Amino acid sequence: MTTTLERPLPDLDTAARPGDATTVRPQGLGTAIRSEWVKLRTLRSSWIGLGSALLVLVGFGAIAAAVSTGSVASPDGGGDGGFGGVDPVSTVLLGANFAVLLMGILGALAGAREYGSRMIAATVAAVPRRWQVVAAKATVFGAVSLITSVIGVLGAFAVGMAVLSGGDAATVALTDDGVLRQVLGMAAYITAVGLIGLGLGVLLRSVAGAIGAVVAAVVVLPPLAGVLLPDSWDPILSYLPSSAASAFTVVQGAGSEVLGVGAGAVVLAAWVVAALVGAVVSIVRRDV
Repeated sequence: MTTTLERPLPDLDTAARPGDATTVRPQGLGTAIRSEWVKLRTLRSSWIGLGSALLVLVGFGAIAAAVSTGSVASPDGGGDGGFGGVDPVSTVLLGANFAVLLMGILGALAGAREYGSRMIAATVAAVPRRWQVVAAKATVFGAVSLITSVIGVLGAFAVGMAVLSGGDAATVALTDDGVLRQVLGMAAYITAVGLIGLGLGVLLRSVAGAIGAVVAAVVVLPPLAGVLLPDSWDPILSYLPSSAASAFTVVQGAGSEVLGVGAGAVVLAAWVVAALVGAVVSIVRRDV
């Protein structure tokens, strides 16, 4: 005779669940932004680059102001020697020309660095909506670069004007007509070039290629085009990023045509949007 023991089935509603069960939460833009902030602040190269931009802004502005007053001899042994600007603002913001290039390179690194290390695969796996990757990178880098640029240009202005005043040279104040627009406009231009570099980094997926494109667009193309192309091209050259920025900063544009302040700001913003939209299209439609 065989005895069969019947064991009651567990109630699924009251069954004990494992204590280590994880809750999956949908990934959002806010989480992606926090992730990009962690990446930026934990990389030593980011702080070295931002610190270098600050040092270049303030240091070169102070040197240019000292040279223009004769307190420091220029490399040719004379006084100004053309090292300073044609007015106090352009003199103290001389370092911005180099800070623009530095910020563009930092942006290219921020956009293309993960492609070189193949960490981009993990990034897009964690952020299924790929456009959020570009949006998060642009938000974090844009905010950090804007804060750095504003601190840098205001520091360069304060230190440079103090040097000019000590050398009995002409000075201006931020409250003078158009001065604050030029100073803050330079900070906006530095940030814009950084964002363009970021967009090119994601679009080209190459640190070297993105840096080369930024250098060509900011440093090489404007003066070369202004010298080699006929005057009839000046209206077209006025739509280059540096030429558009010259409408509200002390940046030297290509050609003699200069847009209005509002038009220059819109054109520069359009370049930034075009670079970031191109980056979004690239990361969404191409395999990583």
